[in-house]
Amino acid sequence: MGDAPHIRELRILGMVVRVDDALGHAVVAHDGRITWDELQTVKNCLWGPAARAIEVFPSDFDVVNTGDFRHLWRLGAGDFCPDLLGHCPSNGMLTDALEDRHLAAWSEADAAFAAGQDGK
Repeated sequence: MGDAPHIRELRILGMVVRVDDALGHAVVAHDGRITWDELQTVKNCLWGPAARAIEVFPSDFDVVNTGDFRHLWRLGAGDFCPDLLGHCPSNGMLTDALEDRHLAAWSEADAAFAAGQDGK
């Protein structure tokens, strides 16, 4: 990674974290026992509590497992991310994309909820 000015290395919760600010990518080196809460703290320390980030689990063909590392990718304001509160806007197209599957599921849940409300 060299001396690129957009790459920094720091320690968070005792773990070495290498961040590429230009890419919005963080590599967290850990001992194999990192928790969700710890990853959330890393995300908050790097990009703030309002930032959203994802972790990608690749297909088996694309796995590169060279050690105990976790990768976080910061999402931009317009990037899709599944939202457990159902606040994602619809793009009107249904495909096998994660966004479209997520929106279709919420649409079905909303319809079922509305049907249940009508029966009260």
